[in-house]
Amino acid sequence: MKQSFRTSARAIAVLLLVALVGAGCGKSGGSKSGSSAQMKDMSVTLPKQFNVPPGADPSVPAGLGGAGFEKVAADSGWQTVTLSPEESNLIADSNAKKGGDVTTSMVEYPATFRAYGKDENTTETRAIYGLVYESLLGTNPLTLDYLPSLATHWKVGADGQTFYYRINPEARFSDGHPVTTEDVLASYKLGKDPGILDPYTNTFYDGFDPPVAISKYIVSVRSKTKNWKNMFYFAGRPILPAHIIGNLSGKEYLEKYQYEMPTGSGPYVVLNDDIKKGNSVTLTRRADWWAKDQPIYKYWNNFDKIKFVVVRDENLRLEKFFAGEYDFYYVNRASYWIEKFKDNDLVKRGIIQRRKIYNDKPTGFGGIAFNTQREPFTDQKVRQAFTLLFNRKDLVEKLMYNEYVLSDSYYPNSVYANPSNPKQEYDPTKAAQLLAEAGYTSRNGEGILMKNGQPLVVEMLVTADQIRIVTPYQQELQKAGIKVNFRQVDNTSIFKMTLEKNFTMTFQQWGGIVPPNPISSFHSRLAGPNSNNITGFKNARADQIMEQEQVTFDQPTRVKLIRELDSILVASNQYALAYHVPFVRIAYWNKFGVPNFTLGRVSDYDEALFQWWYDPEKAAQAKKGATDKSVTMEVGATDVMFWPEWDKKYPDGHMTPPPAQPQAAPAKAGGKGDSSKPSLK
Repeated sequence: MKQSFRTSARAIAVLLLVALVGAGCGKSGGSKSGSSAQMKDMSVTLPKQFNVPPGADPSVPAGLGGAGFEKVAADSGWQTVTLSPEESNLIADSNAKKGGDVTTSMVEYPATFRAYGKDENTTETRAIYGLVYESLLGTNPLTLDYLPSLATHWKVGADGQTFYYRINPEARFSDGHPVTTEDVLASYKLGKDPGILDPYTNTFYDGFDPPVAISKYIVSVRSKTKNWKNMFYFAGRPILPAHIIGNLSGKEYLEKYQYEMPTGSGPYVVLNDDIKKGNSVTLTRRADWWAKDQPIYKYWNNFDKIKFVVVRDENLRLEKFFAGEYDFYYVNRASYWIEKFKDNDLVKRGIIQRRKIYNDKPTGFGGIAFNTQREPFTDQKVRQAFTLLFNRKDLVEKLMYNEYVLSDSYYPNSVYANPSNPKQEYDPTKAAQLLAEAGYTSRNGEGILMKNGQPLVVEMLVTADQIRIVTPYQQELQKAGIKVNFRQVDNTSIFKMTLEKNFTMTFQQWGGIVPPNPISSFHSRLAGPNSNNITGFKNARADQIMEQEQVTFDQPTRVKLIRELDSILVASNQYALAYHVPFVRIAYWNKFGVPNFTLGRVSDYDEALFQWWYDPEKAAQAKKGATDKSVTMEVGATDVMFWPEWDKKYPDGHMTPPPAQPQAAPAKAGGKGDSSKPSLK
């Protein structure tokens, strides 16, 4: 799946729609709004070309999504979610205030701001349009269930492949035009148009039959394959206005919209005067955003201005942060965390805050990958022996400042990790026993283990950056009688060779996503070349689990399935798992109001842009403290353990009994499609 989906209350945008690429936000107390305790309102109310009364079109009956729909929805199988005040306060803090500005860095200036078409698939571009446009559904970061966004309700048809969404009649674009099902149809049509020069998006929409506008507010779409994620994926695409783009071809859309953006329904807008091509772009909060007073979103999106500035060099970015030009710095290097921040004077005085937030953000997995289709790794005992010789603990302690945690799951730091997985301990004695059982019972004159007259010599693909990490492993293997020859290649080559399965061993790291998509990495039908299943893993029960997970609409059941899969993957020893980071390390100028949880349950550092708020009194102190060493502010605890403690109380994420999940009814015999229809009550 190309698009990423944020796992916040605002939209499904993924892990990380707004990645700040090693830096952060805000002109540390040096901004105009930080010069006093008074904040100037910098939000905007855009002129309305369409003056449509609030609420639903009175001509649309309740059963077709009009006024009163909520009263009949449950009887017709529709689902929704209503958060308790306690749950809402763990998504966005009710103490939040509107106002202030924040600035964040980008590594590259976006090639475009458009939400569809050529060049839209970059971190920077998605950071922009993810604030301007909205999708049909979001994801509850507490439970990973669905959450209303443009749509208030949803349901799955009897065939398990047809999905229904009811659009909120209150939803409006910034020009005042109501959001309707026509906008969903127009967005789909644009996504399928080859003229947008984006084959992936074309292919994605080819996986669905054309959506059907059942009414002004109810739309259905049928996926061509049965997979619960299709409902998730379709609901996560940005919705553009039909009254602006509906009659444009893909080629015309591409030509007209590069940095100019069709009106959106989201909380921010890009004004033409705020586009400085090649250097910066600023987004302005809409004071008239249609969802600003809804309980889920009331305390979200608090900054009046969010400015993105291009800073390509990491050292320069760090320098500018300490100089007060940015409020946030995402510390992705353990050495920086210890050497640059721990004993810094600004940190010691509390002017800059330093936080390590432990949460459930998906981290992905990594380690030494074994090609199970090549000798000697066709033998599971050999793979297990190589795993037991990977002294991860020593590596983390000596080279990584103890800033990593050992991984014993393919879904570490998430609800999908099987807590019963065995721990992978360094054990040379057990490894020697396994190698002997595999037939390596003698050594040659060099001390290398032998089997059938052949020495145990293995080639390992490495990049220059990996040498210092894998050399200690090479030395441990040598002590055990195994010779490993490094073949150093560049990043592009190692990526290509790994996908082609043109390797015997290699160190590989995979990113984490919500929700996980195990079938793309581990199904046996992908065991050949050019897939993410680089080790050639095959297991019949694993295939069954992954196929069942695809058609399971109930989140708790999916968790159980993936945990079982996790145990099978660990037992396979296709990887010698390495380590992960179960926290987010950030430093920031002390000018914000911050929730007691600091960042959301599955949030990355960028969520601060949406969950935090500007505190003018703190900003004034921080500005003074930047040069006056007599100024001190409260430092606060470095380690934030809110979410680990919360997880102990609510392991499934539910503080209240979970609502019924959208579950497809059994398909009716003899019919191809879905035969269910919305109620006409």
